Amino acid sequence: MPRFVWFAIICLMLTGCAYGRKVDYPHSFPSMPSVPPQSVEVRVSDARPYVVSGNKKGTFVGLVRGSYYIPYDVNTRSGRPLASDLQAALIGGFEREDVAARVADVGAKAASKPGVLLLDVSIQEWKSEAAIGEILTYSLRAELIDQTGQQLAVAHARGSDRIYDYTQAGRNALASLLAQPTVVQALGGDVVINTAQGEPVQSEPVRKAAAELFIPRFGRDGVY
Repeated sequence: MPRFVWFAIICLMLTGCAYGRKVDYPHSFPSMPSVPPQSVEVRVSDARPYVVSGNKKGTFVGLVRGSYYIPYDVNTRSGRPLASDLQAALIGGFEREDVAARVADVGAKAASKPGVLLLDVSIQEWKSEAAIGEILTYSLRAELIDQTGQQLAVAHARGSDRIYDYTQAGRNALASLLAQPTVVQALGGDVVINTAQGEPVQSEPVRKAAAELFIPRFGRDGVY
């Protein structure tokens, strides 16, 4: 068989491994360093610039590179937006600790009633990238709000870590957000003095752990 035929077959195999990959995040139930004594309403919104601009769909979660480092989109396995998947994961995490949790009402600015907390999470960044190695880069912002609309706590979690298991990587990212000291205090029932009232949303890029990707300059693109 001619060499170019073998070469074409290999390229197709590599492309097939890359194209169509999907990731399951609804089961990335995070651990809870502090179990709230009250119910929790959860809202997750997607503020990733390339999603807000319409450059990428809300189901986009990263890139995988096949032959010639050509990037292919990775999307949620559920077919729902990433925000919905992470919202389901957070609710599942609370329920596993026997905490009543539900999806917050659309447009809610406060918890629906006394004894309930609103956990409002904004996805500033969430992208996996796979070439030779695989990493997940994320930036999350959380607010805890009571029934009066008072902001009890605000916290950020940012990181870029190697992926061994995508579901576990998602679990670790969400757990790091819930483990922030102000969130732990507020979920535990303590009154947190909020020194970040009116704080602008973080928008600076996260430093990416690219040591294991080995992506040459010609293989990079505008998303990363």
